[in-house]
Amino acid sequence: FPVTILQQLEMYRKRVHSVIDRIVNIHQPHVRPIVRGKEKAKVEFGSKINVSLINGYSFIDHFSWDAFNEGSKLQESIEKYEVRHGFYPEEVSVDRIYCTRSNHRLMKELGIKLTGRKLGRPSKSGKEKLDPGDRNPIEGKFGQGKNRYGLGLIKARLQGTSETWVSMIMLVMNLVRMAKDATLLFFLVIMEAIEELSIVTGK
Repeated sequence: FPVTILQQLEMYRKRVHSVIDRIVNIHQPHVRPIVRGKEKAKVEFGSKINVSLINGYSFIDHFSWDAFNEGSKLQESIEKYEVRHGFYPEEVSVDRIYCTRSNHRLMKELGIKLTGRKLGRPSKSGKEKLDPGDRNPIEGKFGQGKNRYGLGLIKARLQGTSETWVSMIMLVMNLVRMAKDATLLFFLVIMEAIEELSIVTGK
């Protein structure tokens, strides 16, 4: 029997409404429902990625079609940073979900400053340790990917093709960032050359 029929039969016999790795799309059996709790869409269908933003460049640290807790992936991201650069970062800015006791303990052991909301109840002043502006870049990067490059509208049918599509969007965004940095560097070099020429000529 097809897996979908077996799953439906299992739910019927056990009188439940969910089953492990439930197939919701016959053409895309790898797609799983992910509960997001958002106002517009409480449940989304598609991949879920954990991304690190380093100097404006995006790196996919974890890619999954199943729901996962982002807070448990901080160590994985830190280790991948060390593999890419040869050393650990001095500081990491994260959301509240990453600010667990285990993550605080890990960052302390590695000598990394963890910038995020404190554990426990908010202070009476209502001020958070993490400035919203420190977190906006990563949210803006996702917004850029969705609004300009179709990151939220992946239409590939095969799992491998979808994963490649997402990776290529991240690559394009990094290339755009690289082009901007190169253009800025070019103008800085030109301005410096003009300044030195002015000093030499006395103008």
